[in-house]
Amino acid sequence: MSSDIRPVDNYCRSYWMSNPDKLANYRSTDDLPQHSDIVIIGSGYSGSACAYYLYKYGQSLKKPLMITMVEARETCSGATGRNGGHLKPDVYYSYKRYSEKYGRQMAETLMEFEAKHIQAMSALVLEENIQCDWEVTRACDAYMNPELAAKAKASFQQRCADGGNVHDIYEVPSDDLLAMTRVKNVVYGITFTGASIHPYKLIHHLLNKSIEQGMNLQTNTPVLTAIRLPSGQWSIVTPRGTIYASKVIFAMNAYTAGVLPLFNNKIVPIRGTICRILPSVKFQQSPLKMTYSIRLKENQFDYMIPRQTGDRSIILGGAKPAHISEMKIWYNNWDDSIEYNNDESKKYFEEYMPKHFDAWGTDDGGCQQFWTGIIGYSSDLLPFVGQLPDLPNGYVIAGFHGLGMPRILLCARALADIVLERTTNIEELLPEPYVVTKSRLETK
Repeated sequence: MSSDIRPVDNYCRSYWMSNPDKLANYRSTDDLPQHSDIVIIGSGYSGSACAYYLYKYGQSLKKPLMITMVEARETCSGATGRNGGHLKPDVYYSYKRYSEKYGRQMAETLMEFEAKHIQAMSALVLEENIQCDWEVTRACDAYMNPELAAKAKASFQQRCADGGNVHDIYEVPSDDLLAMTRVKNVVYGITFTGASIHPYKLIHHLLNKSIEQGMNLQTNTPVLTAIRLPSGQWSIVTPRGTIYASKVIFAMNAYTAGVLPLFNNKIVPIRGTICRILPSVKFQQSPLKMTYSIRLKENQFDYMIPRQTGDRSIILGGAKPAHISEMKIWYNNWDDSIEYNNDESKKYFEEYMPKHFDAWGTDDGGCQQFWTGIIGYSSDLLPFVGQLPDLPNGYVIAGFHGLGMPRILLCARALADIVLERTTNIEELLPEPYVVTKSRLETK
């Protein structure tokens, strides 16, 4: 795998980025600070949430924290600013696989950790009065493939049999599938609590809050190297100069291996495609209320949020069947300058709603916008969070495998506790399989 994994300069713009925030190209100071207590690399969800909690929990320290955040491009122009705006926890689908690998108790912990993000985000939005179109609703998994449906049902039933917390999960009766899901040819449906959000607005609220508390933000400042010196300090080298830091948080997700080679083949950049669709008149008058995953085959699903504000745009991502056979255009690909992976992906989205949704009609506004985003796939499907092995005062929060929205917030809160030395045992705060360890990094 190439070690030159760097954000490209000529990136396309997502729907969320249509109205750039005042911080988009902001620099707190003309020059880079020479030294910081903590440097955070990356201004997306992971970086901004870490900064927020560092300031929130660091208020009791004797002296104010000196935090510098460096961002290679505009703020929130990576995966967070390009995602589907979908906070949808996995509450059953991976349970059987987790149980076989980690045991049923840890499988339940992994399910519950994601589910807790709905309440955690609701509390954050309320506490900070964040205007980010936060909408708690039901998430619907609609299965089109009988074999995959049987596998999903078996995983759900095993969680039930193991005494898991399944009170929020509802299997749609077969006679009600079309009426409840509004999806054609669905063979199995299951719903649970999910949510939608405007991720760009969320992140910029958190960034503004941290800047108010003293954070130095430096955009358009890519990190070339990050090296721990014999003195114990970290040297963060950029084209604009070097920052020396006592501690460093690598919140770079798909780009992590470009600066930390130990993550080569552990976090792989994957290019995905997303679009925005204007609904038909009927679906404007009777809008979709749930968020969706339309599950077609194993590891092939499309995800969708119907926005409940403004023009009620539908954000739709996936299109794997249209490009999965052309591996080079999506695997280990970090070029988000193009709007879609291939012409087949564009056509896939353009035909999607009338193909899958009952009585969609022919009077929709069509696909208004396409964009790509770079996802950080991890080798074992779970994120890497915690202190880097054999690199004291270096920390990582990355590799969220396309599931950052229901995983990052509580990971960032836990990592802030570790960085501030409020605790030394991160396993008390996170599911143990999330924790970065030497053995995980050495596993093939």
